[in-house]
Amino acid sequence: MKILIVSLFLPREKSYHAGGRVVFEILKELSRRHSISLATRVEEGESGSLESLRPFCREIFPYPYRAGKDRNLFRDMLILFNYIGFSRFAGGLAAKGDFDIVQVEWVEAGLMMRRGRTPMILDAHDVITKPAERALRQSKGIGRLFAGLTYVLVRAAERRIAGRSDLVISRSPYDKEYLLSLRPGLNVEVVPHPAGLDITDRTFPRRKHEILFLASFRYRKVNVDAALFFYNEVFPRIRNEVPDARFVIAGYGPPEELTSIPGRDHHVAVTGYVDDLDACYKQAEVFVAPILTGGGIIVKILDAMAAGTPVVTTSYGNEGIGAVPGRDLLVADDPAGFAESVVRLFREPEAAARIADQAREFVRENYSMESVTRRLENAYRGVLREGAPPLP
Repeated sequence: MKILIVSLFLPREKSYHAGGRVVFEILKELSRRHSISLATRVEEGESGSLESLRPFCREIFPYPYRAGKDRNLFRDMLILFNYIGFSRFAGGLAAKGDFDIVQVEWVEAGLMMRRGRTPMILDAHDVITKPAERALRQSKGIGRLFAGLTYVLVRAAERRIAGRSDLVISRSPYDKEYLLSLRPGLNVEVVPHPAGLDITDRTFPRRKHEILFLASFRYRKVNVDAALFFYNEVFPRIRNEVPDARFVIAGYGPPEELTSIPGRDHHVAVTGYVDDLDACYKQAEVFVAPILTGGGIIVKILDAMAAGTPVVTTSYGNEGIGAVPGRDLLVADDPAGFAESVVRLFREPEAAARIADQAREFVRENYSMESVTRRLENAYRGVLREGAPPLP
């Protein structure tokens, strides 16, 4: 098959964005049996990374952009306009090119793409209405007005984009049901994220009482909020019980509100981008994912599970993954419960090891690269065979 992949983020083997790494691995695997073309946004300074993609792509269509350092309302508007420009660019390629399938990665990439003769598959990654809805529920005062407007606009955009697609790929049964509640009649299939792509057979000594939160921060304010929530609300409770506990905030693009913390608290480290994710996961004693408004598949949780590091997260963090709380990971939704779960893993090493072993097995059974690619190719065949029109 001739497949055009439209990716909002540059697919890279070493990516600051978890989804970018996943798209890279899927693209590489598909290229073994199919002819792949790629349209992708390329940040200033990233163009050299395109060379690593050329062995897997028949052709590459880069869309350059310049990213700013600070996140504010003006910067968010520039990002939105960039998304719109990229979507129009990709839509033109899809309309003119000779492809069997157009696969759009991330909902935002489909903003301005029109339905053409070529079947279009939307790989949603995240259901963008869900965090907007949760942000509305949690907002108060004048902020509720802004959150309400954001929710209405995001919901309308996601319904429209999904409705133009021949097939929508969701990452979990939960996300599938949410999408169907937004727009009944959608053709939705579940194809989970592959996990553990950076995990090897290497072993590393654990750093006693080290707590890790690893995420991409530059474009994900929800991850910044999660780190601040853990530091302000949960970490002090842990240190009351375990005074030498250390909190490591790792990942691409931490803003000043995170990087300033170690200057006033030597129990916190902010590392920035991590080159060796395998070592980073395995050296921590506990991985935390205090997800407050997100959802879907949190790839970093799965990676930590694959690495054998016990995980504590919220119900939102686990809802798309579907792990069994108490068996594969621990779940807590309030600061006291979250702190208690982390302290338990510190103090009960046998229980921590048992949870880690179950987590590794859970990831192997449900999120391997082979199973993900097989399900994706079956989805292609179904769309081409049925030729179902998108919803009006």
